[in-house]
Amino acid sequence: MQTNLAENYTSSAEEIIERLRNGEEHLRGYLLENYRGYILSIVAKIIGKQAQSTDEFSVALQAFNEAIDRYDAEKNDSFLAFSGMVINRRIIDHVRKSSKFSSEYPFTYFEANDNEHYIEKIASQEPSVFTHKMEIQEEIMEFKNNLKSFGISFDDLVKLSPKHMDTKLMCVSVAKKLSENSNLSEKLLRDKKLPITEILTSFSLNRKTIENHRKFIIALFLIMKSDMEIIKGYIGFLVKGVQ
Repeated sequence: MQTNLAENYTSSAEEIIERLRNGEEHLRGYLLENYRGYILSIVAKIIGKQAQSTDEFSVALQAFNEAIDRYDAEKNDSFLAFSGMVINRRIIDHVRKSSKFSSEYPFTYFEANDNEHYIEKIASQEPSVFTHKMEIQEEIMEFKNNLKSFGISFDDLVKLSPKHMDTKLMCVSVAKKLSENSNLSEKLLRDKKLPITEILTSFSLNRKTIENHRKFIIALFLIMKSDMEIIKGYIGFLVKGVQ
């Protein structure tokens, strides 16, 4: 017999999911309806406008339903926190793949007028700056973690970013060459340091020049080899400038 919905208001989402998995399948609809406002609030925060009747809200409903199926109480204390993460990721994936990305989610406010200070811009922003347009905390954290594995911080990039465009382009050219060479890429990722000897055989540069810009080159390489599409956009103008 179906449980009275009023009774469910005294139950936590975690308790309801447990009952659902024990056969009370009708509670899935209850969860979707009861937490509709919660889902709408997450979507509105991400897209920066009312979420009702949007494609993103439809994606979020599917993601919430997915979270119900995937929730593991032993790994996640809060179902709402877990479902929020799943919704966040699914909407980000949807928007990145959507043709609306460039028109509805511009990041021009994040760019310097002449694109000269893109590293400083990325390094100086807190995740909250992005939430009214797009949640890209995962990219920022991924980039920070990747840099950390090489002993590099955002502060390092701000301090060591080349001042002259020709030097920037030289660094991009080296990073691009590394990213396109599977052997050199594997060596760099394995050893956590630039294969300077191999680089010098391909470029007419002196060792000191490479060593001085080692961290910057590694940072560019990590971006190029990643799936951080938003951050890649900030170096796109440089990549286009090299062979």
